[in-house]
Amino acid sequence: MIGTTMRLTRRDRLATLLVAAGALVYLVWFTANGAHDETDVRVVTGIVLALGFVASASAVVPGFEGLVHGSKAYLVVSSLLGLGAFAAGIAALVTGREVWLLLLVVTTVVLWAMSTMRHVAAGGTAAPRGIAPPATP
Repeated sequence: MIGTTMRLTRRDRLATLLVAAGALVYLVWFTANGAHDETDVRVVTGIVLALGFVASASAVVPGFEGLVHGSKAYLVVSSLLGLGAFAAGIAALVTGREVWLLLLVVTTVVLWAMSTMRHVAAGGTAAPRGIAPPATP
């Protein structure tokens, strides 16, 4: 969006902060010296899952009615990615394997990017039809 100002709602800014925190936890853990054992993978997975759930609840759930009545292609793709992220998180918790944690982090970031771009394209709002969008500061 060259030449335009990106305006994010409070919910999108909160989701951005939460997803960034999850990615940062993963990056700090991944780059730390020493071997990564299964317990470490499970702890980091729990943190990333928790932050991802809160990010989703803050930015997606409030506008869910608008999501359901919007683009069906977007709904299908984001639902499949969300299911994939959840499955990767469960697999990482059960197996303690790093590859599942990486998949969780990547799909979480992709979902955040898709959601944020969608909200920006909609003028910073994701309000359901018939409901006025919230005022942005």
